[in-house]
Amino acid sequence: MFSYVTTEGAVRKVNQDSLFAAEAEFRGENIFFAAVCDGVGGLSSGERASGYVCKRMNEWFAEDFADLMRRGASILKIRESIDDRLHELNDRINAYAEKHASDMATTFTGILIIPQLKRMLTAHVGDSRLYKITDEEIKVLTSDHSVVGQEVREGVITAEMAETDPRQNQLTNCIGAGLDDTSYDYSIGAYGENECYMLCTDGFRKKITADEMQFLLKPSINEDEKIMSGHLEKLKNKVIKGGEKDNITALMVKLC
Repeated sequence: MFSYVTTEGAVRKVNQDSLFAAEAEFRGENIFFAAVCDGVGGLSSGERASGYVCKRMNEWFAEDFADLMRRGASILKIRESIDDRLHELNDRINAYAEKHASDMATTFTGILIIPQLKRMLTAHVGDSRLYKITDEEIKVLTSDHSVVGQEVREGVITAEMAETDPRQNQLTNCIGAGLDDTSYDYSIGAYGENECYMLCTDGFRKKITADEMQFLLKPSINEDEKIMSGHLEKLKNKVIKGGEKDNITALMVKLC
């Protein structure tokens, strides 16, 4: 089961965030695919980029992925297919932006759960995030492709310093923005029952702590989609009250 929340927030007039969630039954088990995209703030057509990528990745799931599953493709072949599609979208967005003299870019963070292969595949670029949430802990499964994220990994600044660094919106990688030779992060791993996974754009997480997210989104208290939706709304409202000016989006799935 899954739920989501998305809003332009308290300040911005346009929501440049996009998301999708799709399910498909194959051989008696449900496959789940979801993603969030954050159109890069300050660019004239960020919402077009994020919406376009979500639409085309949803189409990939319905067409290319369905064909791969029917042909018994391996998880590595599926990852390769996602990578091909993301690079195609990067090229198309750049070509459109050049033709129309506009600026377009977006982040992408996606999760694909395939029970038939007993595997979870994640794809990521930018500073949106994927969290794994259990009753015991919350863990970030992605790395921020940002100036401050890179400096945290290199030990130049601490994670606490990064939270208030004025450069935290400066990305080092994304889809579009004229980037030609770029790469994306992928991971393949196992998953378990009674786990929650939460995808979110950076606007959702900046004004709340990891502990606050874990407290309301842990599996044991999210017994159905209505409860899950209510908890996401509570966190969204807390973010807005905290003074967040960005768009706010989060999508959560619970594995039962």
